[in-house]
Amino acid sequence: MSRDMIFISHANPEDNDLTRWLALQLAKDGYGVWCDLTKLLGGENFWKDAEEALRTRTVKFVYVLSRASNVKEGPRNELQIARNVARRDQLLHDFIVPLHIDDLPHSEINVLLTSINTVPFEKSWAKGYAQLLEVLEREQVPQKPGFNPSAVSSWWRTQFSADRGVKREADSHVSNLLSILSMPQSLWLHTLAPTRTGRPVEPEHRLAFAGFVDGIDIVTFASAEDIQPALGSSVSLFDSNALSVADLLQGQSRLDPKKGRYFLSRLTRECWERWIGATGLSVHPLSNRAQCYFFTKGQQESLYIQFKTPEGKQARRSVVGYATQADGSKRYWHYGVQARPVFAPCLAYLFSAHVIFTSDGATPWASHRKMHSARRRQCKGWFNPQWRDRLLATLHWLSQGNPSLHIPAAKGAFIQVSMISEQFDSEISYADPPTRKERLLLADQERPDSELVEEDEAVESEEDEEEFGDDLDEEEGV
Repeated sequence: MSRDMIFISHANPEDNDLTRWLALQLAKDGYGVWCDLTKLLGGENFWKDAEEALRTRTVKFVYVLSRASNVKEGPRNELQIARNVARRDQLLHDFIVPLHIDDLPHSEINVLLTSINTVPFEKSWAKGYAQLLEVLEREQVPQKPGFNPSAVSSWWRTQFSADRGVKREADSHVSNLLSILSMPQSLWLHTLAPTRTGRPVEPEHRLAFAGFVDGIDIVTFASAEDIQPALGSSVSLFDSNALSVADLLQGQSRLDPKKGRYFLSRLTRECWERWIGATGLSVHPLSNRAQCYFFTKGQQESLYIQFKTPEGKQARRSVVGYATQADGSKRYWHYGVQARPVFAPCLAYLFSAHVIFTSDGATPWASHRKMHSARRRQCKGWFNPQWRDRLLATLHWLSQGNPSLHIPAAKGAFIQVSMISEQFDSEISYADPPTRKERLLLADQERPDSELVEEDEAVESEEDEEEFGDDLDEEEGV
């Protein structure tokens, strides 16, 4: 039998979304694919014995490499078989193609893959897929007539019906971008000089406003008068130079454009972190000196925030919740946000969502692996509407319902930030069939006396137990 099929191995159900997307993309582009999520795609019906097919019909073994597949018995067994096939048949050049899809450290990757270059999918599926296509074309992987856009469309309709999928209808999307409406006009470089030999050239005290030391300069939006109290006796102010923020944004300053953008980005981020750090949210350090600010448990086990949706409806969403474990202890989850400035597609703060876990409602777990495992379990039922609403609820809480924030940058100077997320319009839309929870929520919204959109925690809990069958009794905020 000729080798003309691509075998996709993955962790089920953890990596199903990417794997299904990948299989359909490959089939659309004419490649014969076998995947347990897309059986009979292209009319093939000979894959009754996956192991035999892997040994006799597979031309490329695509391994969806993740934290889950790296430890699960099923994918690891298939990987071992693929390794044996590659050793036996020397004509199978680069038989195993791993796709790195998440934050699994390279130091922890299965020993069978350590000598094989992975295709990076963790940052962008589209870019990763383009690179995978280059590999298939370079290796002259054959294509099969039965696999084409028509076959994919037919399979999709059979599996999910015509009501699900891409539609040629206009759609609007709420983004995680908050536009910066205005900033201070000048960024200052205050050059310092030591007053005594051997002393570091830096302020003795914390600056009253955001700023940082770059060489012998303090970079800040604050004037010389405002930074003077922080200098102390070990350094003196030698010179001060103002740079136009507008020129820095346009790359027309006397500074190198890259360095000018760095100054603006870091300073704008520090202004934000100083401001949000005073709101009462707790902070959890991330990589690259980033900070996540999250809600903690107060007097109540769960915390809900009421807000108004973009459609104008009153709603509420939980930002703190818990799950009761088998031993009776509680695992608390906490919604948190990280913000960093970006310059495209507009000058804005880009918000990223995080979920932090604690045992006492306040102190984050020290184990990143334990946190990651809990996050996958807790957030498996959070789809775009849930993530969007938690962001909107958090913005409402931060702004106290106001349309914009004024973040102090210097004495009498502020960074004004819109609290209304940027929206983007699309000429096409995508429709999922309603889940059980969504059907119940829709029915609740259609009742005449229902004005408040709330989460149906009990339904989510029930779905969670049905899917996992574990010993967790998921409760508030799940």
